[in-house]
Amino acid sequence: MSGYFSQFSFSAKAFLSMGFRPFFLLGSVFACVLMTGWVLQLRGIAFPTFYPGVLWHSHELIFGFTAAIISGFLLTAVRNWTGIATLSGTALAGLVLVWLAGRILPFTSLPAEIISVVDLAFFPFLTLAIAPPILKSGNVRNMVFIFFCLLFFLMNLLVHFDLHGLTIGMAHQGIYGALNLVVLIMLIIGGRVIPFFTERALPDCQGKRILWLEKAVVPVAVMLFLYDLWQPLSDLASVLSGILAALLLMRLGGWFDKALLKNPLLWILHLGYLCIALGFLLRAAGPVTGLSPFLYIHMLTTGGIGLLTLGMMSRVALGHTGRPLMLPGLMKLAFTFMVLAVLARVVMMAVVNKAFVYDMAGFFWIIAFALFFIVYLPALISPRVDEQS
Repeated sequence: MSGYFSQFSFSAKAFLSMGFRPFFLLGSVFACVLMTGWVLQLRGIAFPTFYPGVLWHSHELIFGFTAAIISGFLLTAVRNWTGIATLSGTALAGLVLVWLAGRILPFTSLPAEIISVVDLAFFPFLTLAIAPPILKSGNVRNMVFIFFCLLFFLMNLLVHFDLHGLTIGMAHQGIYGALNLVVLIMLIIGGRVIPFFTERALPDCQGKRILWLEKAVVPVAVMLFLYDLWQPLSDLASVLSGILAALLLMRLGGWFDKALLKNPLLWILHLGYLCIALGFLLRAAGPVTGLSPFLYIHMLTTGGIGLLTLGMMSRVALGHTGRPLMLPGLMKLAFTFMVLAVLARVVMMAVVNKAFVYDMAGFFWIIAFALFFIVYLPALISPRVDEQS
């Protein structure tokens, strides 16, 4: 492990100084717990939880793991975008505890109403945390993230309404609506930072942003996701998915410079974005090829969410703890394991639909996030290196 990770001094003040520190650390732990639980469920080892069957896995992937990473990123990014402080100290600890309670309480015998209220409370609290600095700064472009947080709450509300018998079949809509929101956030944030990071890291970068492509991606994605709420299995949804895939592939082609292949902090982000494009391509081809829709879903989740979160977490954790943007050796191994997880869960599963392939994909995912935890624990619980004596 790199020298600047080998020594650390725990500081509660540092750990709770910015949102990425606790949320990235706990998110990486929960990524391992989530996948371990899912593999056990697939093997027939059931455990009692408020969310029955597959719903625990799908709900917690979005509203547990991904919510933690998005929260850590937003609480950090909003401070950078606006120059106004976001949650820290006791207030940040309170938000983290609400998230943590939402993961633990479903395994308790508490009344279902309490479990739901606690889980549902997270996104309203996150909204209250990021809205004041965004509104005060007057930056209209970033106000969309306030709207996204409210939509996440509404999607989660659909899940809980279904669990309490207030609606029928709406949990499915809530989960897939939230997944679409996550993908839309990745398209927006990725469109901002991936070419920017690439240009900064490569002084002679040959990549370029094509203006009409940059403007077309989000509107087409929004059209597709809105249509999903109405007729997700229609021919038009497949056509829109194909158009979005083509736009994303062209966008990535414009950003590309072969020199980025030598920089893991760059190629993992480009590869994660490519997985989103391929996910929509798989969806568009589904009616013709007869491929399972779970392949496109897992290209978006294991590929898009897995690779992009791991890449963004690694870069943010380096830059915001005052460390050089040089990836530690163990994280290169973690990136490799995440790529293997995608290959196993999507490519191999399309050919060999066997239980051991699920085990392989889950194992690779767990190793990748476990390595993140091991490597970045010292940095995330210690003061910035430029603040240490």
